[in-house]
Amino acid sequence: MIIFYYREVNSTMDIAHNLAERKVPEGSIILADIQREGRGRKGRKWFSPEGGLWFTLILYPKFRKEDINFLPILIGVSVIQGLEPFLSVPINLKWPNDLELNGKKIGGILIESRWNNDILRYVNVGIGINLMISPKFFENKDFKATSLLPYLKEKNKFVILEGLYKKIIENYKNFPNNKEIIYNYYLKKFPYIGKEVFLSSDSSQKTVKIVNILRDGSLLVEEDGKIKNYSWGVISVRP
Repeated sequence: MIIFYYREVNSTMDIAHNLAERKVPEGSIILADIQREGRGRKGRKWFSPEGGLWFTLILYPKFRKEDINFLPILIGVSVIQGLEPFLSVPINLKWPNDLELNGKKIGGILIESRWNNDILRYVNVGIGINLMISPKFFENKDFKATSLLPYLKEKNKFVILEGLYKKIIENYKNFPNNKEIIYNYYLKKFPYIGKEVFLSSDSSQKTVKIVNILRDGSLLVEEDGKIKNYSWGVISVRP
């Protein structure tokens, strides 16, 4: 496990792009105690104070093109599997990229890739987890989030990082032979199937009923009496 460790950076993802262009070994990790400009989907600000686990993992997948959309499912499942042994409570996934505890965000996953026409050059997997941040940090904030600090059985973030890394790499190397196992595990960790939720986009919000998540990562919903399919990440689910 190769770690590029920083006390404070703008973004581990930005550093990962620079390193991936230089062809550092697959599995390299960029880790920071603090991110000044951490980001989530669509450039949204991700609060990254000291105490969190903020890192980006560099991969060079040789997946078939039709399997690339499964990568967020594989990573989401791997993070849950790698993290839960260090917790006294179970956590779940919220489509498309959030980690949750009791309906509050405790982490997120951001995947960015670079292509040459139809050839995938590399994938950077950004992972942020509210690991040992004081729960008081999230009080009176205008977003639903919390910390894992009260539920941790292990307080060494490097031990936790190693557990996450091993599970991600294990599942990544076993793909696609483990595709059905990963997919079914994701469904077990996604508690919103059959429930009414809000779907949010940049311009609107609507109430729908979630029917299923398909193997390509898309979300199947019942909307206005019709079944519709949303590609991975184009909208967000809000309970």
